[in-house]
Order: sequence, then structure tokens, then C-alpha cells
Amino acid sequence: MAAAPLPNTSEPPAKRARTDGVVVPSGICALHHIEDWYEQNKEQFTPPVCNKLMHKGQLSIMFVGGPNTRKDFHLEEGSEFFFQLKGNMELPTVQKGERKLVKINQGQIFCLPSRIPHSPQRPEEGSLGLVVERRREGKEEIDGLIFYEDFNTCKKVRWEKFFRCEDLAKDLPPVIKAYKAWEEAGAAPTEFKEEDRPVRQDKETEIPGPFSLQDFLKANEEKLAAGESINLMGFDHPDKEFEVLVLGGRSEQTGQMSKLETWFYQIKGTAHIAVSSGTLALNEGCCCIVKEGVSFDVARSEGSIGMVLRQNGQGNKTNGEKHG
Repeated sequence: MAAAPLPNTSEPPAKRARTDGVVVPSGICALHHIEDWYEQNKEQFTPPVCNKLMHKGQLSIMFVGGPNTRKDFHLEEGSEFFFQLKGNMELPTVQKGERKLVKINQGQIFCLPSRIPHSPQRPEEGSLGLVVERRREGKEEIDGLIFYEDFNTCKKVRWEKFFRCEDLAKDLPPVIKAYKAWEEAGAAPTEFKEEDRPVRQDKETEIPGPFSLQDFLKANEEKLAAGESINLMGFDHPDKEFEVLVLGGRSEQTGQMSKLETWFYQIKGTAHIAVSSGTLALNEGCCCIVKEGVSFDVARSEGSIGMVLRQNGQGNKTNGEKHG
């Protein structure tokens, strides 16, 4: 069962994207053929940039390349979804108080729950990965940046800072600059007391490891051929923000609407997404967003396979933490 082709950096840039000229109905946005989009933006995936946003709204759809390594750990209220399209990456994390290295290889999926310190490492030139995260909700959601005394053990915090993050590309550099100034000044370590930290680190969750999308599709081949919908992460995954479904065809999903953005990725074949203003044929290798509050129906062709993703910022919050 062949999935949509992955970007191939040895191929010449696409002169014309396969989605050029397609009329996109109102209520749908961010229509792209991923391979063509990558080829047209390839210069963004070399140092020092190495990343580009495809879409920024309630969801952020970002692609990140390499080589790109760092020494800080990021802490945030939202979860992150990783799909490694080309090459391999490593994700050092701190789980249950211990450093744990997560290796996400080509073709693998990984879901990182909220409030887990993590430090993405992409040392391979030409690597490419999808990262999905959500918009921060209100002023109460703060990000944290942590430097440990020893990057390889993560036992003691050397310096940390919490900050409002609207745009990581703009809001992170001043924090890095503040750390470098602190380091040059030779000041004493800065660590918040646990009760004073704006983001309470999750010290209880152990995260399931990455898995191959192709292996998942193979294991569920009969169900998908019968048009079934399957939860990609399973129902026992500790993250409750992401809902990621893989759907086969022939099938229909009618009367759909969400207060959240819905991201579609067509792995194989074609899906037709109908909104009040028209119908979009989402072809193999393409992705798009259906906007919040838009009613839609989906008709999937026989033998097709698609992925549908939503992220609810309330999913990992306790009753006391939930807000409007």
C-alpha cells in the first residue's frame, strides 16, 4: 500500500504546483500539494532558517528541516504532533523526572503531550518533518525555555524563563539573547520554585514511542478498504488534545462541523470536501484546512486513505484549569 510520495531533494524544483489554478471554496484554506510546496520553498529549509509555516490559525502547520540542533528545552501548555517525512530526528524529553531520548525516524508518527520539556534535534541535512501545534489560548498560557546544567542528564535547571508566545520565530530569539547575556555576566542560576512556575511541568506521564504510519496502514488495511475510520493514536494515549483519524474509502462523512480548525491530508486517492460554497477535490499528496464553524461533508473514493486532525486546547486541562 503506497503512501503519498515524500519530498525528494534531488529533484528539480516544481515549476508549477499541482494545486495552482484550483478554485478553493470559501470556508477552506491552505490547499497545498506538500511535495510541490516543499520544492517551491526549499531555500527556507537550509540553515539558519530550516523551517516554514504552511498555515497559522487555530492550528499551526509547520515543516522543519535540518541540520538544526539546540541546547534548550521548550515547555508549553499545548501538545505537538510530529510526522517525520524525510530523514530522521531526535527529541530529548524529560519524562517522569528523567531524560528520555525519543528517536523519530522517517515515516514515523509521534505525539508529545502538554507540559513535557523537549528539545528537537535535527542533525541530518535534507531531513524534513511536519509539526502541528495549536494557538495559545488567552493570556494565561505561557511558554517556558529551560537550560539544564547538563544537557545529557537534565537533573538540575541552570536557567529558565517564562514568556508569552504569539509567534515562536519572533518571541524566542529575545529569550535566547537574555540567556546568553546572563551566561556572559556569570550570574547565579535562576530556577523557579515549583509552586511559582507559570507552566507546571508534567512529571507523571510516560509517552508511547513513535510508530510507522506505513505499518499502521498495513495493519488496518482491511478496515480501511471497508471505509472505516480509525483513531491513529488509539484511545489509551495520554494526550487528549489531538484527535487524529485515518479514514478509508469508499465512505462518506456528512453533517460535519467543528469549533476547531480541521486539517486534511490525503495519503492515497481522492476525497471530495463539500461546503456551502462548493466542492474541493483533495488529491493524493495534498492537504487543506476547513475553517472553524464551517459545515462540510466528505465523500471518499474507493481505495482512498486520508488523515483528519483536530486539536482541542482543553483536552489536557483539569476541570479547574479549563477556561472559555
